[in-house]
Amino acid sequence: MIVSKVRSGTIETKRNDRDIATHAALNKYLFTELQDKDATGHAESFSKRLEVLLRTVRSELDIKNNSRNNARRRSLKRVMLMLTSEVIGETRFRLTLAFDYFDFIPEATKAMQDSRWWERAKGCKNAGLMLNESALPHLERCLDDDNDDVRIEAAQAMLDIGGVNALSPILMRLKDMSPWMQVRLSKSIFGFGEHAVSHLVQAMRSPYVKIQGFCVEILGMLGDVKAVPTLLEYIDYTVPEVKHKSLIALGKIGDARSIPIIQKFLHSSDEQLRIDASKAAGSLSSPLLASELHSMLVKDTMNVKLAAGEALSRSGELGIKSLQYAVNLNDENVRMVALQFLHEAGVRVEASHIQGEQ
Repeated sequence: MIVSKVRSGTIETKRNDRDIATHAALNKYLFTELQDKDATGHAESFSKRLEVLLRTVRSELDIKNNSRNNARRRSLKRVMLMLTSEVIGETRFRLTLAFDYFDFIPEATKAMQDSRWWERAKGCKNAGLMLNESALPHLERCLDDDNDDVRIEAAQAMLDIGGVNALSPILMRLKDMSPWMQVRLSKSIFGFGEHAVSHLVQAMRSPYVKIQGFCVEILGMLGDVKAVPTLLEYIDYTVPEVKHKSLIALGKIGDARSIPIIQKFLHSSDEQLRIDASKAAGSLSSPLLASELHSMLVKDTMNVKLAAGEALSRSGELGIKSLQYAVNLNDENVRMVALQFLHEAGVRVEASHIQGEQ
């Protein structure tokens, strides 16, 4: 055991020494100034000048060919992948070019076809880190993979490479989304902000309900009014999941154009739709819906009473007065709901106003 530990420690030390040498050679390439440089205006000319520096890296690290068995080359790949998330701008451009120069891109795309799912996922992740657009067609095919982790890494890599413009192709290709994929994609989409809205609207044309529902939820969270016309179009969609989520999203966005639609669903024969419409009304905080909400508080089921009561507590002075009036009604359930939300709204109710306290 002692021999084994010493041996593994020695191997690790050698690897670290090799990585240190690799860092030194790579830093020369990444940070050597070029006169009259222009990475954007004359990209082809700039790339050719950088290839001269890359040949120096190859020489210093003694990388004679691009064989995967070359230890120095493996060290270079490891160091580059570690650096990729820490650099931006021209330095990132140089690093992307180096991935291509040393043929690391084909390795990533080949890994995406491996029989082992973890290798396919790793290939997708590495392709995203390398930010090379040539990997996009391979990543798009991986969106159809049987393994969820592979699909997640492929989608994330496409967003890393293509930015917000990759969003609608991803969503239109996907057939399903696990909760973890929704979390991963949501993080990137929120980073895009309002620029993601048009792509989410476009992806609403997906034939898959799970994708439509995801788009609706995110549009509601982004809160951009440009999504309202599409949500109003899909609100009457026959699939209940999309209808319910569209109601909630419209409430979160808070556009006045939503009021007549929400008002209509407050009278729905479907209890869950009435609940969702009440939640949307609460998010809108519009006194225009207070009359319908009061009627639901007094006459509807307990679940709807709770949703209506909460909505009234957010509907301004008229909503608060409605709750105060409900406190004096004979229905114990109505009184309990009204008291609960008046309390949560910070409105004090005098004991003399509460029927039956004596």
